[in-house]
Amino acid sequence: MLEEQKSVNEKKFDSFLTKTIILSSKRYYKYETTKGFNELKIIDDEDYSEYLKEYLKYEEDVYNNNNMSIDNFKEQLENPMLYCALKSLSDIEMTVIFLLFGKELTSNEASKILKICSDSVTRIKRRAIRKMQKYLKGDK
Repeated sequence: MLEEQKSVNEKKFDSFLTKTIILSSKRYYKYETTKGFNELKIIDDEDYSEYLKEYLKYEEDVYNNNNMSIDNFKEQLENPMLYCALKSLSDIEMTVIFLLFGKELTSNEASKILKICSDSVTRIKRRAIRKMQKYLKGDK
């Protein structure tokens, strides 16, 4: 009788533990997907052109040279398909690509200019590259 009671209690505990793990996993997954979506919405809604203008003005003052803008960056491309792929990006994605590849800045430097965390810059860069790859493959 005592062993039978232990067996029942162990089954109840196992059932409780399984449900707790499943619910915790669901909660965590929902939080992570929502967090990513909210971050994407916040980042895409903000106007980063002012931050970029400040950076380009500062760079021009410091280095006294003719600055490259995003439009110049796109026009210098020799591949018209790549130019079209870049035009398909959102403003923030284009800004990040410009800073990382046109100005050859690091993610940390770009994040300071755009006033966002470097992880966000990295995520935006990956998202932009995936979009461009998809565009170039013809999956628009």
